[in-house]
Amino acid sequence: METRLARTISMQGRVLRELAATSFDEQAALLAAARRITLVGTGSSLHAAQLGAWLLRRHGLDARALSSLDQARWEPAPRAGDALVVISHTGRTAYTQRVRADALACGVPLVSITGSGAGWPEAIVTPVREQSDTYSASYLATLGVLSRLADGIDRALGTAAGRPGMLALLDAADRVEASVAAPEIDRIAVPDRALVIVGTGPWAVTAREGALKVREAARVLAEGYDSELLLHGSAVPLRAGDTVLALQPGADPDGLVDSLAAAAHAEGVTVATLEDERAPADPFYAQFPLTARLQLLAAQFATRRGQDPDVAIVGCWSADSLWRAGSPVVAVH
Repeated sequence: METRLARTISMQGRVLRELAATSFDEQAALLAAARRITLVGTGSSLHAAQLGAWLLRRHGLDARALSSLDQARWEPAPRAGDALVVISHTGRTAYTQRVRADALACGVPLVSITGSGAGWPEAIVTPVREQSDTYSASYLATLGVLSRLADGIDRALGTAAGRPGMLALLDAADRVEASVAAPEIDRIAVPDRALVIVGTGPWAVTAREGALKVREAARVLAEGYDSELLLHGSAVPLRAGDTVLALQPGADPDGLVDSLAAAAHAEGVTVATLEDERAPADPFYAQFPLTARLQLLAAQFATRRGQDPDVAIVGCWSADSLWRAGSPVVAVH
């Protein structure tokens, strides 16, 4: 039986095309005037923030990504010239709500990105509503919004017309649909113990996002790593029964991803690769079809294990005290 997750994954090309035809010039102008831009989110929204900050830095801006908890509790208050991009599909994530409320109270320039129904009047609303607890389309939609914001910032600064980014997003939509139609993931078996996804640069962010989807959808122990972090101690526990999944190793100029895969194979660890010889030359847009393939891998693992990917966070993990906005951090024993 088709799951809500599978249906949502299949609609992502259409969502990206809709975003490619949309401009966010008012919000882009606000960001273009900032001295520094901080992108904030939790979970998948943090991964989108990390890729968004990487994209904005490539456009010549001073941009960074922080978790909502770090921005809310541990970071100094924004300084003059700072702007915030707050990402939350539901608008109900506790620390993200706190960051937004603080920004509004202090008059910090703010751009919010949410899904429909979040109830944030100032927000850019992505044209998608998730039907599964394992979020998929909202993630790529947020990346699409960030792409259009980067184009708008270029226009505001007079550095580019923005059309190349629109065409890149349309191309990404086509590639996502092609990946959904033929993901080429059947050869990747469910690991006996753990799945480790590894990449470099923006592929490392996609590795973390893919691992999160596998955990949520299939309840498989999965981790995503930057290649250097995996090398420096994190690979030590890996053994037979585990799988290392290398993302686009040819994109690693130092060859470390390939070398790690070879080392894992020599240690008796199962090794698989996800790569696309036709991937977009721009690394940011290369993440779109790869992300769709990892989403489908999570859905496929769920089917193989008899898990329902549409119901993810249950039991004590769903306790209201853990999720309520403004609640303290609670230790569960």
